[in-house]
Amino acid sequence: MLSGQLPKTVDPRKLARQGLQFEGSLALKQFNRLVASLADDQGEVKVFLHFYMSEDHRVVLQGYVEANLKMICQRCLDVAELPVRSDLNLMGVLTDEQARSLPEGYEPLMLIDEPMELVPLLEEELLLSLPIVAYHPPEACQVQQSFTTESDEEAEAFAAQAEEEEKRRNPFSVLASLKTDATEPK
Repeated sequence: MLSGQLPKTVDPRKLARQGLQFEGSLALKQFNRLVASLADDQGEVKVFLHFYMSEDHRVVLQGYVEANLKMICQRCLDVAELPVRSDLNLMGVLTDEQARSLPEGYEPLMLIDEPMELVPLLEEELLLSLPIVAYHPPEACQVQQSFTTESDEEAEAFAAQAEEEEKRRNPFSVLASLKTDATEPK
């Protein structure tokens, strides 16, 4: 296993024939598209990659990419540090037809003649793993705590008050009184 500095480019075929593994980290600043979705670009991305040949002699890349990413919490609008991890289970393909017929559990890794850049591949995996909407965990979010501190009695009283106010403001309540006036005998 090679630890430390990760290569800038990889040749999946060559690495799979050699059965190589890589473990290391990359500066978050290198992931331009990912950083555009974050609150800042400080930190690092941890990577583990294992290239090997499958039983049917196909290139396989397994591993993971993970990072603690700072995003804006959509409840309190404060910075939330969220752990994001993407497990890689890729199999090399040359055509779209091969990609459609991959064994279950594998995603396609399009093999090209020249070495592929590692950062865009890893960045794509992290982007796909980002939450749709970022939130602190409920116990850590300031807004969530302020809403959950009310007692059940206070919440019920507030709901009853809102319902009573709605009845008073109903513009059709006048029609109800006209209906009762029309049905009374004269």
